Amino acid sequence: MSMLAPRIVVALALLISLGFSSGALAKPKENQSVTIKRQIEPRYPVWAYTHGVGQGYAKIAFYVDENGEASEFLAIEYSYEAFADELMSTILKWDFVPAHREGRPVKSVCHAYWEFLPDRPIETNALFDTSKRMESGGSEPFRTVKFREEKELDERLGMLGFPGLIQVKGTSPLKAGKKAVRARISFFVDQSGQVALPHVVDTTDPEVSEELEAAFKKATFSVPSYKGNGVIALLERTYDIPVVWIDEEQPERL
Repeated sequence: MSMLAPRIVVALALLISLGFSSGALAKPKENQSVTIKRQIEPRYPVWAYTHGVGQGYAKIAFYVDENGEASEFLAIEYSYEAFADELMSTILKWDFVPAHREGRPVKSVCHAYWEFLPDRPIETNALFDTSKRMESGGSEPFRTVKFREEKELDERLGMLGFPGLIQVKGTSPLKAGKKAVRARISFFVDQSGQVALPHVVDTTDPEVSEELEAAFKKATFSVPSYKGNGVIALLERTYDIPVVWIDEEQPERL
């Protein structure tokens, strides 16, 4: 990286916000991405100092709900784990203004980037992707964990297993006997094929969006790879989710 390059270190980008109603794609109206209301700078990790690491970066994905609360952090890319750990623990102290769709607050999935340097960093535009700047500098940054979008993967990922959307007869908001719910879902697949941070972008049945997300966490996929190496992947696909009807709620397994 050029010594003249600005030390740009923070970015927050909205990935997905809740989608449509009545089974048709909604046109954006009074939409607003997540913004940071209060931000605390991460500290340069002690581990990096003691191991002679002169710089690093991390990219974290997480939910921001309708109340601006962040949760379910996933480190999707980093040079060293210490940088990801520091960023996740610091984001817990940030305050967010939730995304809005048609003037209403909605749950969304965001990702934050931070480039760590030993001296105090400089804040920049919230939509600036630090990792892209690093890549455009002509050299591939060192990464322990790597992230790629679906179009960059070596091959299309196949779903290996999914239990379906379980609904209890007589209590479900769905029409009795409904066989499937159509939904467009954005989600991450990790290096073991497990799903993380699923988010309903569109669905014919928005009243079960949260249940769809919870159910989709149980899906498994083939392992994503880029140039022969395992990576964490971001996918967005439309599925006809099968509805599994049961007579009563099943107890949680310990």
